[in-house]
Amino acid sequence: MRPARTDAEWARETSRRIESVENPTSQRIGPWVLSASADGHLIASHVEGGSTILARKPSGGENDPDAISDLTPPAVTVTCTALQTISGANGTIMWDGAADQVGGNWTGGKKTFDAVMVPVSGVYDIAATVWFSAGNAFLTAAVMVNGETRVAGRIADGSGTPWPSVTVAGQLPLQAGDAVSLFAEAAGTSRNVGAAPIFAQPIPTSMSLSLVSRS
Repeated sequence: MRPARTDAEWARETSRRIESVENPTSQRIGPWVLSASADGHLIASHVEGGSTILARKPSGGENDPDAISDLTPPAVTVTCTALQTISGANGTIMWDGAADQVGGNWTGGKKTFDAVMVPVSGVYDIAATVWFSAGNAFLTAAVMVNGETRVAGRIADGSGTPWPSVTVAGQLPLQAGDAVSLFAEAAGTSRNVGAAPIFAQPIPTSMSLSLVSRS
């Protein structure tokens, strides 16, 4: 680089260098270079070739331009440990805890609740297990979305062995604000549901949801 020929040229060059240090457009970290794309995404480029988007430009809040976007994939596991009587043939599981809750306020801060609220629209993996105190009945479990059955499972237990379980699993498209609950039934009789004391650590009735893809 040739030296500045005038004081004005020197001042411009000095100002440009200070600006590039204080407001860099890229940053070298080992074999990686961090930069921003023209549309505002954070890009990591490797010196041997190839680039990947580390973070996309947040859309921002409609009324709050400083809103922070949480990219943590929403997931929750709720549990029922206390015994609950499913009388009159059927009932909705009352949850008394959340073993895990990320990416949104699924439970509304409640200690007991009968549904979780979906925080983000998308496709979710859903799995649930209901432990019944006794068999000798048709035992059913169903995942409900806004009061409608969406995924269900059923067993015909005739063994009488204590604490049989019904497992439900599937994948569902859900909308933000949907209420997801779990329904249980012991056809024609009453049963308790809750934590099964068949292991050293009782296993609770539970339901889990995790986001697969956003919509």
